[in-house]
Amino acid sequence: MKDKLIIVPYDFTEEADCAVNHAARVVEIHDSRIVLLHIVDKKSQSKLKSDHKSIADLESRLNEIASKASANGTGIAREGDIFTTIPSTAEELGAELIIFGTHGVRGMQHILGAFALKLVTSSKVPVVIVQRRPIRTHGYKKIIYPVDENPYSKQKAYAVADFAKVFGAEVLIFPKKNSDDHFQNYTNGNLRYSEKVFTEAAVHFSVFENTKTGSFSKQVVEFAARNDADLISITTQDSEDRDVGDIFVGSEDVRIINNEAEIPTLCINAVVSLKVGGLAGVTSS
Repeated sequence: MKDKLIIVPYDFTEEADCAVNHAARVVEIHDSRIVLLHIVDKKSQSKLKSDHKSIADLESRLNEIASKASANGTGIAREGDIFTTIPSTAEELGAELIIFGTHGVRGMQHILGAFALKLVTSSKVPVVIVQRRPIRTHGYKKIIYPVDENPYSKQKAYAVADFAKVFGAEVLIFPKKNSDDHFQNYTNGNLRYSEKVFTEAAVHFSVFENTKTGSFSKQVVEFAARNDADLISITTQDSEDRDVGDIFVGSEDVRIINNEAEIPTLCINAVVSLKVGGLAGVTSS
């Protein structure tokens, strides 16, 4: 039987170190182990060559960093690219979770956010995206759960319920206020479904009233910051289900992932089926 493990894509940046910080606390609470994964692409191959180093040298360094973060942490290096090799390695190793560091609002915000989103929508397991904000000692105790009219919205309920049970967290449900009654009916249906899932899972939750229309992503981020949240949960969609151009002008998902409060984002890919139990939860299309 495979160990419970968390994969942290690691590229020796501050954001990757922050992801390791999050993973180290999660494994303490959840009794799993960390695997640092470095993707060896053409650029890193050239650097290894110029430094007269090998992939074995790289893995030795990864193991050193991983073992400092967690007693049984390990590191591996794989040739490939982040969008396919990270998800395929996670599937191969039976990982329950990926924790990924992104550059957030600094620099090319929307493109960097889109890169993170592309990784998420290639993954069959949940992905927590972090910027530079360290995880609190208590872990993820307060989870924001936005609800909108999207038919995929129901699918994250099980994964969020699992997270809440692992961390003893409270779920703060924040529904969208639609200007169209037809879409509001869908939102209300998703809200009722989520309440049912959390009630059956014995997860503590509260439903908040939202009377404002407008940018829901902006409202979610403001609500999360106002309530000092530890995590924002979102449902992401496969690229085939979204307008590709929208990614680069700032989709709802990218805005939340790159929130200026640097609150980590739990991303559940709506297109895949996830195993039941542990941190993975379950979704269905």
